[in-house]
Amino acid sequence: NGQLGDGSTTGSPTPIPVDVSGVLSGKEVTTIRAGGGHTCVVAASRAYCWGWNAFGQIGDGTIAASRPLPTAVDTSGVLDGKNVTAVRVGAYHTCALADGEAFCWGENVDGQLGDGTTTDSKFPVPVTTAGALAGKTVGGITVGNSHACVLADSELLCWGRNSFGQLGDDSTTMKSTPTPVDTSGVL
Repeated sequence: NGQLGDGSTTGSPTPIPVDVSGVLSGKEVTTIRAGGGHTCVVAASRAYCWGWNAFGQIGDGTIAASRPLPTAVDTSGVLDGKNVTAVRVGAYHTCALADGEAFCWGENVDGQLGDGTTTDSKFPVPVTTAGALAGKTVGGITVGNSHACVLADSELLCWGRNSFGQLGDDSTTMKSTPTPVDTSGVL
């Protein structure tokens, strides 16, 4: 699906260089993450992704097209003027940390975008700051297969698929908005 970023869809049993002659030309990559079928990096305070894009997980405004070369994540909307410092990749969704806020895009069937819906998005959307995340600054983000978690003002919050209790809220109910991890026990 082009997740190697070399401009082809041919697999390789040995490391090969990502093509940096396009949108990454002259930029220093500071973070790289790989998921089920796509890869993303942070370079010059922006996110770039490539690979499988069936759910919009590349974030460039398209769906159902693979991107075998690094592609800039759309910054004309909610990421306009923001400095991306981290990007994390799930199976079919992607999340980023920018200026103390979390943003996600791609598949959302389990609420893994954290925007209070289960609607996929081919553009970055803000993780809702209503409820448990209200007034908090996000300092860290991580993404699982179909869920995501943030560290915000020393509090852990998660959202998305929860069929095995992966949100840590003492339930197995899917959550489409950030929900505090239950820290009443060992934490």
